Amino acid sequence: EVIRSFASRAFRRPASRSEVDSLFSVWEDSFVETGDFQASVKNALVVVLTSPQFLFIIEKSDTPEAEPLDSYELASKLSYFLWNTSPDERLLDLAAQGELQTSLDGELDRMVKDPRFKRFANEFASQWLSLDKLDVVEVDHNDFPKLTRDRKAALRQEPVEFVSYLIRQNLPARNLVKSDFIVVNEPVADYYGLGDRTESGFEFVSIKHGSDSLGGVLSQAGILAGLSDGRHSNPIKRGAWLARKIIAEPPDDPPPNVPELPVDDSGKLSLQEKLELHRDQKGCANCHSGIDPWGIPLEQFDAGGLRKKSEAIDVRSTLPDGTDVTDTNALKSYLANERIDQVAFSFVKHVAVYANGRGLSYNEIDLLKEKVVELRADGYRLKDLIRFVVKSPLFTEK
Repeated sequence: EVIRSFASRAFRRPASRSEVDSLFSVWEDSFVETGDFQASVKNALVVVLTSPQFLFIIEKSDTPEAEPLDSYELASKLSYFLWNTSPDERLLDLAAQGELQTSLDGELDRMVKDPRFKRFANEFASQWLSLDKLDVVEVDHNDFPKLTRDRKAALRQEPVEFVSYLIRQNLPARNLVKSDFIVVNEPVADYYGLGDRTESGFEFVSIKHGSDSLGGVLSQAGILAGLSDGRHSNPIKRGAWLARKIIAEPPDDPPPNVPELPVDDSGKLSLQEKLELHRDQKGCANCHSGIDPWGIPLEQFDAGGLRKKSEAIDVRSTLPDGTDVTDTNALKSYLANERIDQVAFSFVKHVAVYANGRGLSYNEIDLLKEKVVELRADGYRLKDLIRFVVKSPLFTEK
């Protein structure tokens, strides 16, 4: 009974008769040799914990064609997607009764409310928004003394808490790029000069920012600081990040040995002149036509992720489709309105990649783009976008 129960929990499905018999024989041989009951049971359990059935999420297929996941496979996939752990008793009970497929709506709501959903938020937001870049950038503490190690850790967590809040509240996708609130704790609020707006301590809460430079992920200091070199802002890094992550229109990979953007501490060169010098390098111009226009408006923010004090910087930009924007706010409005279909699609695409643990084929991407517009009328609400992925053949078939 111990072996059967343990194996079923480890395998995330009822252990088969042959599996139980094989494990029991391990116990039996060990017990005959040693006479130690507990040690012999442990030997059998070690076999369970080193078996492929435990170490891998196995989806068995009978044919080369697409097949529906069975109930236990679906329970595991859903649980590792939203909780980053094995399915709980309720999911396994629904799988045993053959009712999980018809209970996906209710289970999604339950799992998003559960504290274990934080694991999804941490992993997904970190991967989607490339938050690891903040981990490795060395910020000049002479220029940015407020960006201490502890503050840096809090700013890295801000995008995670923001995305989690949007999903749990099922808010429209436009909030990803333009929102009248931020989700912060006291250290983050103080960094933005809003320390008097909250007394939440280290707990992240939603507050109205009342600022023309905050709201959405584009102006979050942790992301912007990670997309710098620690001393200077970098419109190329920021533009490429926006193209890849926010609108899913990634630029081509750069050719080898491309030089860095010229550094001019004297201030004699304008940003546009620096970019022109860089684009003059062989093979650079075509690629940068789809990068630089997105990054230039974000030059309002310094390498510490805060709005620059100088008003003289020119951040006007003509986007790849010919739209003129004057600053970050105009860029946010453009994305939240004219390009909201692409913003929502980008979110869904990155969710689908994370949920399946692999890249998507051309046909899969095309299907997502075609079907997700059905959620436009309700504003592309984020939990509904996750629900869309979970109930799609991309998730429920193998």
